[in-house]
This record gives sequence, structure tokens and C-alpha cells, in this order.
Amino acid sequence: MFLLSYHLDAAHLVVELGEVVDLDNEAAIEREIVRLLPCCGPRAIIVNIKTPLLTPRALGVLLRVRGQAGERGISMAVVARHDNASEILSAAGLLRVLRVAATLPGAELRSRGCRPEPEASRNAGPGGRCGAPPSAGPLSRPLGPYADTSRPRIPRKR
Repeated sequence: MFLLSYHLDAAHLVVELGEVVDLDNEAAIEREIVRLLPCCGPRAIIVNIKTPLLTPRALGVLLRVRGQAGERGISMAVVARHDNASEILSAAGLLRVLRVAATLPGAELRSRGCRPEPEASRNAGPGGRCGAPPSAGPLSRPLGPYADTSRPRIPRKR
């Protein structure tokens, strides 16, 4: 399996996913993307989805690759140009998790931790981009009763 990949700049590697991911090619696509991870340096990988059909297997591949990239300190963003693909990602609740954008420049900003909101453009440096990657600032912990659902809840004794 061969996926088209190229460097957007020194810190961003783009991998184009042009095939429908199914049972036959799922493992090969995942291996290929993971094999490319060390090549993109310490910053980001952008998966450009060229196919309008996203299968559950494709979502699984994207989530597993995101996990492996995160373990290596590499951020990941996804470009979903087709309405069908972005609707599937939205229905699965993965827009924020996978940092989905409609365009390549938008995915570049998302991989840096910038949000496409007016407040991000006010805080942005020249060229409308934010300056520091999200790992450069202090670690912020999500707040609220459902902020971290991956940890077991132990009732407190009063």
C-alpha cells in the first residue's frame, strides 16, 4: 500500500487518504501512516481525506493513528473537504478530537492548537496564525463534572 505524502512546510507532513478504508486495506493504511510519523519531525501530521465515504474502519484508523502520534509528541489534524465526510465525523463526535478542518490551511492552524474563531485571530501573530504550539503553555485541565470520563469515579466520604 502506498499513500501519497508530502511536506507542507518543515513542520507539517500531509498524508492523502484517497481510498475507502475497508477490511482488506485497513491494516496496510494504518501501517503506512504510522511508518510516516517519524518523518514529520516534532510538530504535526495532517491526514487529507480525499474520499467522501468514511467507514467505521476509517474512523478507527484515524483514532489509532492519532493515539500513536500523541505518544510520540506529534499533533494530528484531519482535512475533510467533502460534506459527507465532515457529516460522518460530526455525527461520530470527532470534530474536536481529530481537529477536523475543511481546508489544508485550516488543518495547519488546528494542528497548532489554534481555533478558527475571532478570538484566535485577535491573539494571532502576523499572518493570522497563533504563535506557540499548545504544548508550550501551561497545562490546563478540563473543568466540570464530565470533563474526564476516562477515569473511574470514586465517591467521596462526607
